[in-house]
Amino acid sequence: MSLPSSSKQSVDIIEIEPSEKLYFTGPFTEISKTHITLKNLTFKYIVFKIKTTEPKRYCVRPNLGVIGPQQSLTVTVILQPTDDSILGCQGLHKFLVLHSVKEDMDQSKPVTSEVWSSINPALIFHNKIRCFFETVEQGEERKRNEKQEVKVETLLDATKMIGDLKSRIEEVQRQNSKLTISLKDTQKRLDIALKPSQFPDLLIYITIGILGWLFAKFVM
Repeated sequence: MSLPSSSKQSVDIIEIEPSEKLYFTGPFTEISKTHITLKNLTFKYIVFKIKTTEPKRYCVRPNLGVIGPQQSLTVTVILQPTDDSILGCQGLHKFLVLHSVKEDMDQSKPVTSEVWSSINPALIFHNKIRCFFETVEQGEERKRNEKQEVKVETLLDATKMIGDLKSRIEEVQRQNSKLTISLKDTQKRLDIALKPSQFPDLLIYITIGILGWLFAKFVM
């Protein structure tokens, strides 16, 4: 079964996790189960349908449904029992998550094939996910690596936040230094403006001198 190519690449109306790779862990002689999480990023209803290139190998529950505004839904994907030969099928099996905004959706009613068929194909978007298969040991190693990657990303984010905070502190310090210089300059100008002038004292001395001269000349 080939997946349709008429629908458009997914836009930011839904968040799909995982978005690219879906892992199944052995032993494959038993049922192997994994999940796909769909999160509606809009304030409208979104209907979805999930198809696969290997419908006889997989069971998807639900494979057709509706997600309420700002709500999430978990889809269970089951790989039917097989053997280890499936380890040679890395990336060959694919799932296609088709989804579209439904304006007049009644969530109380189940989404049927007829409802899906009524959607304008031009308004259907898709996200393709490839399947990968791993032994128990490989699965454990992958999970350890994923945890390590999360720790590294968290450390990098924390380092960036510290760097941004340091830059802001340095900017505040520069602004504070400029403000301090400005305040000191203003204080100097204010001190000069309020300092008592020596000119009135000099004028008094000159006046006393003149009066003394006049007294000596005309009185004596």
